[in-house]
Amino acid sequence: MRKIFICFLTAVIILGLAPQVPPVYASQPANVSWEYAMNRSLNHIRETVVPHPLVGFIGGEWAVLALARAGRVTATDACFSGWLSDLERMLTEVDRLKAAGHDIQNPPSAGTFPGGMRRWTDFQRVTIALTSLGLDATNFNGRDLTAMYRYFVPVSGRHALNMTTNVDTFALIALDTKPYNGDRNAFIQWLLEDQSPHGTWSLGTFDLDVTVMAAQSLAPYYNTNAAVYAALNRTLNWLRIQTFPDPESTAQMIVLLTALGQDFAEEAEYYVNWLLRWFDPASGGFRRPTPTDPVNSMATEQAAYALVAYWRFVNGMTPLYDMSDMFESGAIEVPELDVQEGIIGLPSRHADVRPVAVTSPGRTFTDVQSHPNRHAIEAIAERGIITGRTETTFDPAATMTRAEFAAIITRGLNLPEVTTTVFNDVPTNAWYFRAVGTAFFYEIVNGVTPATFNPRGTITRQEAAVMVARAARLTGMHTDFGTVETINVLAMFGDYRTASNWAWASLAFCYFEGILDDYEFYIQPHIAITRGEIAEMLYRLLDRANLL
Repeated sequence: MRKIFICFLTAVIILGLAPQVPPVYASQPANVSWEYAMNRSLNHIRETVVPHPLVGFIGGEWAVLALARAGRVTATDACFSGWLSDLERMLTEVDRLKAAGHDIQNPPSAGTFPGGMRRWTDFQRVTIALTSLGLDATNFNGRDLTAMYRYFVPVSGRHALNMTTNVDTFALIALDTKPYNGDRNAFIQWLLEDQSPHGTWSLGTFDLDVTVMAAQSLAPYYNTNAAVYAALNRTLNWLRIQTFPDPESTAQMIVLLTALGQDFAEEAEYYVNWLLRWFDPASGGFRRPTPTDPVNSMATEQAAYALVAYWRFVNGMTPLYDMSDMFESGAIEVPELDVQEGIIGLPSRHADVRPVAVTSPGRTFTDVQSHPNRHAIEAIAERGIITGRTETTFDPAATMTRAEFAAIITRGLNLPEVTTTVFNDVPTNAWYFRAVGTAFFYEIVNGVTPATFNPRGTITRQEAAVMVARAARLTGMHTDFGTVETINVLAMFGDYRTASNWAWASLAFCYFEGILDDYEFYIQPHIAITRGEIAEMLYRLLDRANLL
């Protein structure tokens, strides 16, 4: 196979089709073995990412997969009892909504279900994680989690949440883990029909990861199905001349090659060595998007399970997603769960409000080092809730637009995206379209008129207080201040009467809870609020709502 691979690369170089190789960075680790990187990354996940595992988040299903397939955890391990408890809580809410007459498969009811268990891919992802622990996903406390997706439904009959190629890809991967009963042949046929002549799959535009993962789902049939064999050979020929620019896409390529079998050992080794350029020996994590950027938790999880896939491959074990080895003695029972364990957030928070995991630990900016809002800025930036103006600067004194605020407040509460056209001045191709629609759906923002939002308008201090208070209500905080309570709080400020009456109660709430500082003598309600101040408000809100 090595000779074939080298000959192929020689041919594409002669023809001028050689892949664009990313630059080699001086910081990439030297003399680090893949076994060392695997063990360090698994330890990093266990110690840094997993302390509060939740369904659908960093430290959740993909962390379970990496650690379980490496033999590091079992279903009874305390490390993941919180994740199992969170899954039970979410499924209990799904059960309640179904009993109330809502249909998770069809609009408009589909939008009422918890954000982490709403799409078919949510149930597929959970199936993969449960099965990796040796649990039967068709009987999780009496529920069959595969029933949601195991039967093929033509795209024309699906809810908008379930129309992407990833749905069919992960349906096939999830069904083949144990394996479970389902419409395998229909999923295979659809993926074959959906493949482009070049051997790729897409989510509407080119997507390297989508192609590799679709190929992963077909890999078990490579040697037994002639149509799959031909399709994957087209895919492999295309992939071999692509640049793999980040650890995630490289990790997916490793999972694919190890699933295809020993004929691909040399190529798998090549991509394992390529993956190591993003490894950070100091922390055990993986950096992204370049080897000089901060360690990223999502990249670390994917790199870790790819190295586990390679470890299983070189040791003659079943592939990453073939979990039949976990059931040689039968499925294990679901352990007794404490549904109060691992609860993050206030008891009365909206079911769609979820904490945001740290994805870029240590994120900072050169222009906030001595800024009073530095801690808040860094805390929410390392969660990806807010970004800098550039890679190195934040611009804390700059103002913020209404569209920007809608984006950070919905990211801060981790609300599922809602695509709805409400305002004439928010076009569907605008970067903020989904953020504004989501913020409006959850009643965090309103328009300046019934038909307009004014996305480029700046946010004033009183407007920020109103929107933060509405967000706080979703987190379960008490925000309903009466007239007497409001005046008692605001009377200390010399200019409180200059604030609009509609903002009084929200301002009182923000000052009472410490979301706004009350050490100043003036509210200055009509002054534009700065990016640094917004970061501080959001950080304090999330802290008081127990969402950090």
